[in-house]
Amino acid sequence: MEKLVIKKDDALVDELAIDKQIITIGRDMESDLQLNDPSVSRHHATIRRIYTDLYIEDLGSTNGTQLNGRSITKHALKAGDRLAIGSYMLDLVVDVPEEEAEGDLDKTVVIQPEVVAAARARRASPVRKLLPKSATLRFFRGPNKGNLEKIDRSLFTIGKPGENVAVIARRPQGFYLLHIGGSSFPRINNKEIDSKGGVQLQEGDVVEVGEYMAEISFAQ
Repeated sequence: MEKLVIKKDDALVDELAIDKQIITIGRDMESDLQLNDPSVSRHHATIRRIYTDLYIEDLGSTNGTQLNGRSITKHALKAGDRLAIGSYMLDLVVDVPEEEAEGDLDKTVVIQPEVVAAARARRASPVRKLLPKSATLRFFRGPNKGNLEKIDRSLFTIGKPGENVAVIARRPQGFYLLHIGGSSFPRINNKEIDSKGGVQLQEGDVVEVGEYMAEISFAQ
């Protein structure tokens, strides 16, 4: 399980397990992680779990959120990342129980059966599918109409904050569309999706998020 190791002035303050879908961070007493610092906004940021991935999102805070020394709005997280919020440092750590760290393939099946099954299938088959390395969106509707935008980062946001928002997440298996916020779910080829784990995108799929509509294409 992932956890945040919270430090201030290089001194350990606390640890917080990421054991729910959304972890709220801020100065507010109701926050899952309350950081008592005037430079921290009351509702500063959230860490959201989508399927097996974690994402940090700054909630329009006054002083911003930094990931590994760089200011971000939304970004995927991985083990070893460091978040700077106010005068606090939050290190993302993944605890691996000893029995899971032995490298036994059968034990790994219990943890991530779909990953192991895919790996075995690739080894068994002489033909390997080439996964896309990059993607491009051609917008047909919305503020970006007529634009081509390349997805060159791990998390690409479509929509407006406070309204309908979705992200295209780049994973080792391909590109996935995930619902982030809003009353309406995004659509792929005019079909509404509500999967928490996201839906994998295929060449030529048309994505709709609120007033935005775009077609996706891939490059190897």
